[in-house]
Parts: sequence; C-alpha cells; structure tokens
Amino acid sequence: MFWRFVSFDSRGTATLVTAIITAVIAVATLTPLPTAIDAPGSDKLHHFLAFAALSYPASAHIRRFSWPIVLTSTAFGGAIEIIQPYVNRSGEFLDFAADCVGVLIGVALALLVVRLK
Repeated sequence: MFWRFVSFDSRGTATLVTAIITAVIAVATLTPLPTAIDAPGSDKLHHFLAFAALSYPASAHIRRFSWPIVLTSTAFGGAIEIIQPYVNRSGEFLDFAADCVGVLIGVALALLVVRLK
C-alpha cells in the first residue's frame, strides 16, 4: 500500500498533487510581504524541498527520466525569481540554483522509489 501511494500509480492523483504543489509554491513565493518571514531553516532549503516535492509526483507516475518535467519545473523556478522583485520580494540566483537541485533530486528520488517498488 505504501509503495503504491508514493509511486503515484494513478495519473489523476499525480496531476492533482503536482497542481496543488505548484499553487502552494506560487502563492508562497509571489505573495507580497510587508516584512520578511522568520521561518525555521534556510531559505535555500525551503526552495530545495519545494521543488523536489514539485517534480516528484509526475516523475514517479511516468517512471522514467523526463526532460519536460525537469525543464518546466526549472522554468517555473526561474520565472518566480524574475517576478519576485515586482511583488516586493527579492529574486536570487542561489534560490534558483536550489530550485534546480531540488528538481533533480525529486526526479531521482521518484525513480529510486519506482525501482524499489
């Protein structure tokens, strides 16, 4: 049961989870803030984890390495960093780098889980 859940056998479930994660990332990173949030952990760690979670469901469902998943996820991260200065946030290259590493780790973790299943 656990392996079936984390391997996203259902296309609909993988799509729904990916859409929810995308929306959460967009709201969390593009909502204007009057002051900085003091969240526990590193900002780069948050970016890494968010984008690993973003790329995981679709990769687990497809069950193979997919350039479209990697490219669209990293493009989303890049677009966020470009837009952030326009919504009173700071766009940083290192945030984008953390996004990219997160995408690759999310894909790799999904492929590992699928093989272990």
